[in-house]
Amino acid sequence: MLLIFTFSIAFFSCDRLKKKGENVITKAKDGASKQLDKVFPTYDSYKPDTDHNKKRFKEHLQVELTSDVKNIYSYGDYLGINYKVLIAFTCNKKTINSIIDIKKMQETTSKDDDGLLFLDEFKWWNKDKIELLTPYKIGKEGKYWQYLWYDRKTKQAFYEEYNL
Repeated sequence: MLLIFTFSIAFFSCDRLKKKGENVITKAKDGASKQLDKVFPTYDSYKPDTDHNKKRFKEHLQVELTSDVKNIYSYGDYLGINYKVLIAFTCNKKTINSIIDIKKMQETTSKDDDGLLFLDEFKWWNKDKIELLTPYKIGKEGKYWQYLWYDRKTKQAFYEEYNL
């Protein structure tokens, strides 16, 4: 009986110690991941509505995430001296108007002004649909450009940001 009692105490003590150790490791990993994300932002190109994609949405589009914003995909390429960011999502016209107002974007008048061409292919970045939409944009020649396309029928939005 004493042996069983001793074994039980030792077992439960080790189990509590193991759980505490696992909690410390999990917290350390989460902290390191957050710090790493500040230096090397994470974009989830193949899964919508992740915490990273929601964070990138707020950072790049400078608006709060409202309940109408869904299916957020993002991609970021910071290799080399230039960078490129793509974000696709669905939302209502009110959210698009907020983005346009906050960023002070203007509707383009030229059909030839369609953003940066790139080789990456994502199922959520619909190049054919984007070609049919008139973008809003802001930027400085030789510095950076930001484009926003919106399809009122499907409520799909496409945002592109890059520097030269």
